[in-house]
Amino acid sequence: MPHRLAQRTKVAVLLGAAVLAAAPTASYAHATAPSAAATTEWRLCMYLGSHPTLKAGDSGEPVRHLQCVLNEVYRYQTVPVTGAFETITEASVKHLQQQFGLPATGVVDAATWTALHP
Repeated sequence: MPHRLAQRTKVAVLLGAAVLAAAPTASYAHATAPSAAATTEWRLCMYLGSHPTLKAGDSGEPVRHLQCVLNEVYRYQTVPVTGAFETITEASVKHLQQQFGLPATGVVDAATWTALHP
């Protein structure tokens, strides 16, 4: 049992390090006026659907859009664009929520969508 706990701890530490290494700088995450480059990046994530509340375990096009935005606009380069809201997506959302001064729940609610789409 102690070995299993040690393995889980190692995985958690590595996952946290990967998210922080891939995270954008705080100044970039706080940007409020998109630059010309940011406008181009948004075009890579075109999406006409709704922005429902998303959480771990969800899947589909809204999740794929979220992952694209995390990758292309906010530069979280380790978030796979799979359409499945998994651990790395949740950790990246929590980090970005902290950067925006939101509660770091990992749930993409209306406040988080508003912060993501200035």
